[in-house]
Amino acid sequence: MIFDIRTLIVAVALANVFCAGARLLLWRMHPTIPGLGRWALAGGAGALALFLILLFGVKHWQPSLSLAQLFVVLGLLMAWDGFRRFIMRAPLSPLVLIVVTASTLIWIATVHFQYSMHLRAQANAILIVILSALIARELLTAPKPIPLAMRATGWAYAINAAVFLIRVIATDQNALPVDPLNPDGFTVFMLLWWLCMTIAITLGMVLMTAEHLQAGLNSLANHDPLTGVLNRRSFSLIAEKEMARSRRYGKPLSLLMMDLDKFKNINDRLGHDAGDALLCRFVAIADRELRNEDVFCRFGGEEFVALLPNASAERALVAAERLRTSFAAESAETEIRQGTCSPTVTVSIGIAELGEDDNIESLLRRADTALYQAKSKGRNRCKLAEYIPKITMTNKKEDVKDLMDSNLNETFIKES
Repeated sequence: MIFDIRTLIVAVALANVFCAGARLLLWRMHPTIPGLGRWALAGGAGALALFLILLFGVKHWQPSLSLAQLFVVLGLLMAWDGFRRFIMRAPLSPLVLIVVTASTLIWIATVHFQYSMHLRAQANAILIVILSALIARELLTAPKPIPLAMRATGWAYAINAAVFLIRVIATDQNALPVDPLNPDGFTVFMLLWWLCMTIAITLGMVLMTAEHLQAGLNSLANHDPLTGVLNRRSFSLIAEKEMARSRRYGKPLSLLMMDLDKFKNINDRLGHDAGDALLCRFVAIADRELRNEDVFCRFGGEEFVALLPNASAERALVAAERLRTSFAAESAETEIRQGTCSPTVTVSIGIAELGEDDNIESLLRRADTALYQAKSKGRNRCKLAEYIPKITMTNKKEDVKDLMDSNLNETFIKES
């Protein structure tokens, strides 16, 4: 099939312009998401590279091909830097950018003065292989779990690296003619591949942004906005699963109900900002003192709850005492350092171990009762909850029947 190569270049260039516009719009809509500005620059560089190739087709001006190569590399560098920023990794250092750009310029200048289309195509393909592979590695080694759109975009760059590696091998063996204006050669396929990659990568960027926004919404729905820990709703869902697991495997499970003592005084005397800072400080201490598998939640106001899997009441009491003493000591140290006259804030903790007939409401209720007892006895202390098994009507009937049988046996023995 014979293509009008210049028309094809125009079509691909216009598609790149629209994709670059979509990336720019994406950045303008979500300017706080890191990396999106770099993606927009990458799209603009790709579109500019194609117009320079078109300029070569019209004017046959050799430097336009060299400049096109430079903009292709710059576009890949911007995309790489944008992906690093997006996944919260450090951006490319100025040294890396300078070294890669300088190396590319030297390489392009050397090839430019050779006046060899084969060498130019090979050099361009090698640069694209290296940078595409680096971007693919960046996305496919992101912190787990890797979102689906990010994984798909990473594999798209990996396939792009493989395609251009084939281009390098084919050019090295002189198996195909190399001419950017050849209507029936490998150039047509590469232009169509460029079009497909531009659309695929832009779509991947849009979907990655959507996943990022959805993750943010999920986090807001499941976490307390001030402290960042789980909220009451998400805690209840996790607690039900942990209780079921505890019963299935016969493992103990304990719950801590915590309340900051005289917290209202801090808000009244020092303001709500000081109260918010105190809550965040307590969360930081709890994160340090509790285990990774423990489920920590802000239950409401100055109340917090922690679920401790594989922990008996005695072990939970040890953990609660460690948390209580650490918070009291750090609060006292903070008051001395800041020179405020406010009293040292402490925490009271009620501890309840999961019983055979407990549900989440009864477990919370028993821990809350123990917390109330701890506060009534002077605050800044931990208290274990009592557990009284429920006596069902069936058990009562069985107990009465056993008692009657026992009395009949005793009467029979006496009469005998």
